[in-house]
Amino acid sequence: MPWMPPTDITLPNGIRVLCDPVTTVDSCSVGVWVRAGTRDEPKKGDGVAHFVEHTSFRRTTSRTMSKISRDFENVGAYVNAYTTKEETCYYVRTLSDHVERVVDTLIDVVVRPVFDDADVEKERTIITEEIRSYEDEAEEYIFDLGERQVFDGHALGIPIVGTTQSVAKITSANVRAFHDRHYHAGSIVVAVSGRVDIDEFVRSVERLTSDVRRKRPLIKRTTPSLLPRSTVVVHRPVQQAHLLWQRRTPGYMHKDKYVLQLLNVVLGDGMSSRLNVRLRESRGLAYSVYSQVQLFSDCGTMAIYVGVDEHKIDKVNAIITHALDEISRDGIKRSELQRAITQLRSGKLMSLESLTSRMTMLGKGVMEEGAPENPYETIADIERVTLDGVARVASILCDASMWSTCTIMPTTED
Repeated sequence: MPWMPPTDITLPNGIRVLCDPVTTVDSCSVGVWVRAGTRDEPKKGDGVAHFVEHTSFRRTTSRTMSKISRDFENVGAYVNAYTTKEETCYYVRTLSDHVERVVDTLIDVVVRPVFDDADVEKERTIITEEIRSYEDEAEEYIFDLGERQVFDGHALGIPIVGTTQSVAKITSANVRAFHDRHYHAGSIVVAVSGRVDIDEFVRSVERLTSDVRRKRPLIKRTTPSLLPRSTVVVHRPVQQAHLLWQRRTPGYMHKDKYVLQLLNVVLGDGMSSRLNVRLRESRGLAYSVYSQVQLFSDCGTMAIYVGVDEHKIDKVNAIITHALDEISRDGIKRSELQRAITQLRSGKLMSLESLTSRMTMLGKGVMEEGAPENPYETIADIERVTLDGVARVASILCDASMWSTCTIMPTTED
């Protein structure tokens, strides 16, 4: 599918609208993005950003929850939302014939929710069960523990959903205050990808957002302190041990972000990665093993996860240590770099065949870097990465003695 730079219009009230017309389809993906995430929450307000996202779908000034759901589903639209550490996205997939009707409802949910006390209480119960479901999944839970470990004392260390204790204390006034502070014209971006008439879409968004609160200064974000390496071990009723190695990295605004992504592919992202070959394919020590990079605006993490029999932990840790130190000392092979470049390039090009991925490039690009992502510029930047560039970053990042570890161990049964 072709890609052209989107139409980028700022409405008189300050809301940005990005349109990516795709004429070969009959549907659209529309996202309303808000620069408000976990790291923007007030002290003692852990989980309130996610609470706002959930509760917004319960009631607006003109719609009940049942009307909201009917407005979407009566035309076959799919709607959802998610909260991250740095932004919240409300999005919908719909046939192009219904885009104006669907966007009317979506924007109503985002900018005109009514946080009724009874609705907040219902949503508190639902979110509490969501938290418990995450805690029942050790592979999910260990990443929350790990973020708390490397970002201790900073909002980035708080789980997006909050904790059962923090959610129990959130009131409708807290939810309303967070929405009032962060959901304004200066923090909202509307993005659409698909078969859409640009002029009609922009006019529709302008009409539907005419009453949005005026632009306000954005909350200033603070960079978390760099903490010394640490070791955390917890015991839970699980069937296997869960290992998480983590290291702080620069964020997505740093010049080395593509080096980090390529290094991650070589280390543990894919069947041909060093960790998958050595831990799973060659030795059969683990079913689930991978590495990942998570980048925020001003910092990030590289992580390695392995689920393993508790009696094989020492052997697995030794292999991870050797793999990291080897890359730190020797860098990577030219064939590995080329494979990693090809994987990232292929993933980026194939993402252009998904309307939701295209819409995400628009909205998330503006949220993170102030401009929609150009996938071909991204590919060119990835292809410019050299072996020397990877070796330079790996020599610092992959020193195994500098990584923090978090382990969930099975409880001992009598």
